[in-house]
Amino acid sequence: MHKAFLNIHNFLKNRRLFGIILLFIYVVITSVLAWSISLEEDITRLIPSGKKQDILKKVLRVTDLSDKLIITISASSDETSPDSLVAYAHSLTEKIEKELPQYVTQIKGKVPPRDIRQVYNFVYDNLPVFLQENDYEEISNRLYPDSIRDRLGSGYRQLMSPTGFVTKDYFLGDPLGFANLGLAKLQELQIGDNFGIYKNYLVTKDRKNIILFLDSTLPSSETDKNADFINGLEAITGRLNTRFEGVEASYFGGILYSLANASRIKEDIKLTIGIAGILLLTLLVFFYRKIYVPLLLFIPSLMAGITAIAILSVFKGSVSAISLGIGAILLGITLDYALHIMTHYRNNRDIDQLYRDITRPVLMSSATTAIAFLCLIFLKSEALNDLGLFASISVMLSSVFALILVPLFYQPNTDVTRNTTFLDRIAAVDYSRIRPLVIIVILLFAVSLFFFNRVEFNNDLSKLNYEPSGIKELEERVESLAGRSGKTVYMVAYGNSVDDALQENNRLYQRLKEFEDEGRIRSFSSIGGVILSTETQNNRIENWESFWTSARTDSLKENITVISGEYGFRPQTFNTFYKQLERDFSNIDLDDYKNAGSLYLDDFISEGEDIATVTSTVSLEEDGSSDFISGFDGDNGIFALDRKAMNQSFLGNLKEDFNMLILISMIAVFLVLLICYRNLEISIFTLLPIAITWIIALGIMAILDIEFNILNIIISTFIFGLGLDYSIFITNACLDEYETGKADLQTYQTSILISVITSLLGMGALIFARHPALRSVSVVSIIGVITAVFVSFVIQRAIFKRLILKRVEEGKPPFHLGQLADLNGRLSESEGEKLYRKRAVLSNYRYKSVFQKVSRKFRYTREKNLRLSRYIREGENISIVNSEYGIIPLFLSYKFENVRIHAYESRDYRYRISKSAPRTYDAGIVYYSSISELPASEVFIINGDFPDQEVLIKLIKENAEKVIFVDSDFPNRWLLDLNFEIIYRQSNILVFRKVD
Repeated sequence: MHKAFLNIHNFLKNRRLFGIILLFIYVVITSVLAWSISLEEDITRLIPSGKKQDILKKVLRVTDLSDKLIITISASSDETSPDSLVAYAHSLTEKIEKELPQYVTQIKGKVPPRDIRQVYNFVYDNLPVFLQENDYEEISNRLYPDSIRDRLGSGYRQLMSPTGFVTKDYFLGDPLGFANLGLAKLQELQIGDNFGIYKNYLVTKDRKNIILFLDSTLPSSETDKNADFINGLEAITGRLNTRFEGVEASYFGGILYSLANASRIKEDIKLTIGIAGILLLTLLVFFYRKIYVPLLLFIPSLMAGITAIAILSVFKGSVSAISLGIGAILLGITLDYALHIMTHYRNNRDIDQLYRDITRPVLMSSATTAIAFLCLIFLKSEALNDLGLFASISVMLSSVFALILVPLFYQPNTDVTRNTTFLDRIAAVDYSRIRPLVIIVILLFAVSLFFFNRVEFNNDLSKLNYEPSGIKELEERVESLAGRSGKTVYMVAYGNSVDDALQENNRLYQRLKEFEDEGRIRSFSSIGGVILSTETQNNRIENWESFWTSARTDSLKENITVISGEYGFRPQTFNTFYKQLERDFSNIDLDDYKNAGSLYLDDFISEGEDIATVTSTVSLEEDGSSDFISGFDGDNGIFALDRKAMNQSFLGNLKEDFNMLILISMIAVFLVLLICYRNLEISIFTLLPIAITWIIALGIMAILDIEFNILNIIISTFIFGLGLDYSIFITNACLDEYETGKADLQTYQTSILISVITSLLGMGALIFARHPALRSVSVVSIIGVITAVFVSFVIQRAIFKRLILKRVEEGKPPFHLGQLADLNGRLSESEGEKLYRKRAVLSNYRYKSVFQKVSRKFRYTREKNLRLSRYIREGENISIVNSEYGIIPLFLSYKFENVRIHAYESRDYRYRISKSAPRTYDAGIVYYSSISELPASEVFIINGDFPDQEVLIKLIKENAEKVIFVDSDFPNRWLLDLNFEIIYRQSNILVFRKVD
């Protein structure tokens, strides 16, 4: 694979102008495609899928549960008259309508006089619809003569009062006050009983506070425009607070929290990321000695991100804006690939060696991390599915772009002597040699085994909000004015149509009435007693008609005529009332309700394409909210939407889902490692530190009482990816050292340290943020990154040293699982093994990149090696030319205990592979990279061809007793002149022996 990237590099390096044009065209095309993608800003896409969850998404899309902006106009002293509050409210509403019309759709809290009359007439004209069965008991009680006499007497006195002209029509049309029974249902449209009407304004009973409600034209997410709105409102209330002595206004709403959160985040980012950015830029420029390095770092990541969006645009068309936002944070992991490449290039300026060293670990890191992100598609959340696709594509492409672009644009200093920085000195330490560190990490792991499964998942999203004390005090004050000091729960009835939703809401209304009578809830606000489905309306009209029989109607008329005559009323005075009893009533539709006056029905009813909802609000004690909400579980047609309970219900399984995700990711990553390394043990050695890191990080979180939440649990995927990178790079560093004998741990650890510093400066700097969400993300990042680097530097390196490197130094083959299957030595002592020494020879190449090649080579040469060994005796000195990766020397060292072997390898890579074989140290095999260094020996084995004939002929003449040619075209006629004779010729093996 490294040759492909090397060829691309050489091609583009020699055609720079063509490469720049090609890069420009690519960026333009992908940018255009990426720009055309549709972003969906639907927060409900985070909710996991499922039957219940899908219904919830529909409900939330059409139901407006956002907090309104509530304005309280309050008297600052007992001497302040209610009229001052009214005057203030009047001026405030006028100025808002004049100065801020673009921000406010409606101001609620003032009821026009005509609306009061209009609402009364609406209820009166449709009275049967507003009467329930228990109301007919009250009506029956009012039909007794004594009751009639009391009500007619009271009405007569009102007519004689100065306000009689106002109440006249009401009394004559409804002398027994039946309409009041219907009007009482309208009181259920507001929660609490602490309010009344004073001069058409909604005022608390003590007449010290007027409440106004503002419906904003903007969603809470429009922070910039909402900031202008709040600034304008602040200016208006500031002027009026100065103008009206003893009266002041304050306001509260979800908009204030949104603005406070947005402002806090901006301030935190300016402070933490600003400082971190400066430090990071300084560090990178200082370390790499190039001012353009920070820019070059981001180019592969930006190109990968744009390309990923372009791909999603072509194949999906739309994507969650939330997933792109989180994905942009996770893209920080892709900077590591450019860092690793630049660090290796800085320390080794040979471009061929660079690609040989870095291609496999970079591609493996990106592939395993991409697979880990791609596992997010197994979660039942659209936004997290989009995140998985975006992040996996970006991570994979960023490694490819980094391998192509970084070596092209980054030019390390050409000086032979490289400046050593403090990072180089830190990275030069082999931390696995420091026993206290090893013991500390092991103890942490042991302790964490008892705690890692105790990390709690906080599914209360409100805990992630920044709540300034001033806004919180305003919220508590408004809640206390409304009598809502306990818990507020939204009850949403839903159906395919408004009529279906109203039918469900009528059923809900009856249950809420029962709960209120039983004292299980304090109060509730519902249109269930006012706006009814067609079926319910028809049933109530039938109840009215069946109640007013002819006999009952005639009896009532007679009683009213007799008793009213006592007060001087004529018999025809109450004809309007008599006609009301005999009217043919019909049901009313939603438009009739909306035209009835200031009922504000839009606050209760919402309608979408395939769903309609009716919302009620319930006030109850905090302690009883869980039982109340659980009582509606499984109730089709009704949702209990308490923010905390809803989060618990739909986000509560997220921790379990992520546990499953980590398990799936581990399996997927292990399979990728198995494919790349083609070795079970190395795959386990690489994955094991990830598991250790995860357990230690969770253990530390549990001990420090740090909770997971919806944000930092997603960021944990970022930490998982970083840990994978560190583990893979340490594995490759150890494998390179084992394979070639050349220790290059410092370069790998340097690139990892720079990655750690960039991660800690980027994500970790947020620990100084005051916003809870940012701080929670930072804490998890710091714990995860530090744990990952410690485990990689200490434990992973220690595992490799103990099981591989140290055993090689002792002349033993590296540990492998096959040894466990051969504890009794049956395979090692078999006849086949004694004959060919296959297991013994190949054990020297286990875990090396040439293992498969050597294994094939051994199968091809094992018979030849066995044949040539017949012409060697114990105690002889042997010189081998072209040792075939050391196969021939190793075989002979196992076959004979007392032979001294010298071997020459012409190619540097084969020389290093051969020299690093464990058996080399134990058997005293000596390898040479120069033919002139090869000593004269009794036996010469020439494997294949050798171009420098004169040097080799000279060596053989000096002391050789036997010369063996294997698959060689090397000239041999001259040996006959030196008194050598042929003693064996077969299977491309030619053996000469010197005649005494």
